[in-house]
Amino acid sequence: MSTILAVAAAVVPVFLVAGAAYLVRRRCPLDVRTLSTLNLYLLIPCLVFSGLSRRVIEWGLFARYAGAMAAVTFAMLALLYGVSRLRKHEGAQRSAFLLTQFPNLGNYGLPVVLFGFGEAVLPLAIIILVCGSFLQNTMGIYLAQRSRHVFLGALKRVFLFPMIYAFCLALVLQRVGWRPPTGLEETGVFNSALLTVMRAVDLLADAAIPVQLMLLGAKLAETRLDTGADVFIACALRLAIAPVLALAAAWGVGLQGIETSVFVLQVSAPTAVGMAAFGVQFEVKPVFLASAVSWSFLFSMITVPLLLYLLLQFGG
Repeated sequence: MSTILAVAAAVVPVFLVAGAAYLVRRRCPLDVRTLSTLNLYLLIPCLVFSGLSRRVIEWGLFARYAGAMAAVTFAMLALLYGVSRLRKHEGAQRSAFLLTQFPNLGNYGLPVVLFGFGEAVLPLAIIILVCGSFLQNTMGIYLAQRSRHVFLGALKRVFLFPMIYAFCLALVLQRVGWRPPTGLEETGVFNSALLTVMRAVDLLADAAIPVQLMLLGAKLAETRLDTGADVFIACALRLAIAPVLALAAAWGVGLQGIETSVFVLQVSAPTAVGMAAFGVQFEVKPVFLASAVSWSFLFSMITVPLLLYLLLQFGG
């Protein structure tokens, strides 16, 4: 019973906040694009820096997470490509089908990990977010525009996002032994100035996860739902097969205990909201991608609590 209550306490708040934002967006006009821009260029970088600067992250752990993320991504791509051939997809439909494999690591994955395993493991989820975002914003854009040979352009686009620089800065400061000041007892003008800046960063970091959940709900309120077979096949692969591949990849690279549980849970999130944005931006079956995002989110209300229950019972 205690595990069931822990699962409910971890998952229900995610759906409540997203659901509230969904209802508000259905009744009121909201400038979701502006909120999304603030989240991407301000809140997420602060969350990344604040989360990583306070915990020593082994370079080996980062490499293992990067390897596991790449392994799951390529395995899912191969699987979806095979299914797409069987479904006789061509052109834009095949590209859109492949894009559904990217999980919602931020808006959905971060809060579920936070509530499911506690704040102490949030830096692990942030590392996974950074690795996954790199792949989504390179391979994702390439798949959306693969007929235009834009992989190098997609790679350059990644380095426009401050999250990458916040991540690198936090790792570099760790290597030189710097730690953020924790209180006014650390005297000196320089430490006081650093403390002031870090408190501002922490305020923005604390806003990141609630804002991401509200963005998720508001985005879902703007989508149309398709009920074609391809949508439900994509959802099944994302929510049922991806966790198995994530577990295999975690074991394959040597992740253990809570490191494995965080990775599996986060990678088992529904399709990333950004894929619906790619569909509109690059004219790649936008209704299909928006539907995959919405339906996978709804189905995750069953699959993610079940997975979290199993991880809490049998994981590290």
